[in-house]
Amino acid sequence: MTKLNKPLDIYKLLPKTNCGHCGVPSCMAFAASVLQGLKSLNGCPYLSKDLLAQHDSQLIRRRSMDDDYMEVISQLQQKVQSLDLAGIAPRLGVRLIQGKLAINCLGKDFFIDQAGEMTSTCHVNHWLYVPLLHYILGCQGVALQEKWVPFGSLPGAAEWSQYFSHRCEEALRQIADVHKELLLEILFLFGAQTVDAAGKADHSLLIRPLPKVPFLINYWQPDAEFPSKLNILLDQSAAQNINARSITLLARGIIEMIRQLIVSHSRDGKLF
Repeated sequence: MTKLNKPLDIYKLLPKTNCGHCGVPSCMAFAASVLQGLKSLNGCPYLSKDLLAQHDSQLIRRRSMDDDYMEVISQLQQKVQSLDLAGIAPRLGVRLIQGKLAINCLGKDFFIDQAGEMTSTCHVNHWLYVPLLHYILGCQGVALQEKWVPFGSLPGAAEWSQYFSHRCEEALRQIADVHKELLLEILFLFGAQTVDAAGKADHSLLIRPLPKVPFLINYWQPDAEFPSKLNILLDQSAAQNINARSITLLARGIIEMIRQLIVSHSRDGKLF
């Protein structure tokens, strides 16, 4: 029996319409996600039950990002277990409610207990889980300096700078170009505030993924002379309150959340 161990093997089974109904922008991206264990074949609504039954057992999945993140989460949870949650809450800028840290993320409370377990009325995923645990373990409680800087200028960010630029800033710019009004509506629902920022951007929005790690999103709309532009700036104190990798995960997680919301709320169910 033929094994499906390459993205192209899975791509050949798909409709190749790049409809986005699966939650990713293209059929090839969906094929890669299936192979990585991030999606299942039945995530494509156009595959018949007979085809799914025939091919699902042929998949040879690689170790997924979820597997790696769960291992990281387990290691971080063990470190959290030795912390005095009541003692560190003021430094983190969070409340202690019934023995749990209540960390406000984009206007929603996420609770971390003494075992390092996270609960919330919202969906919980590793994009948020890992940064929250790193924040608890590493936040020095440095006050915001209200000086906004590019991600790449932060200490320790050089390794992640290209990824942040391409997968976070550029990805969000593409979304803004096509779904500007819906994007703004989503951000305002999650507590975004309009601010006056240097650079005369058409839209400058302050969001708070973590109490001491705000993001400033600046978007310049395209015009007859210039293409659109978007950047995500950090407070200069950010690197003292969380590490660069977790900032990247936070930004990427917010963008993935926005992608899913746009696909589910846009008229044609498509991202692009």
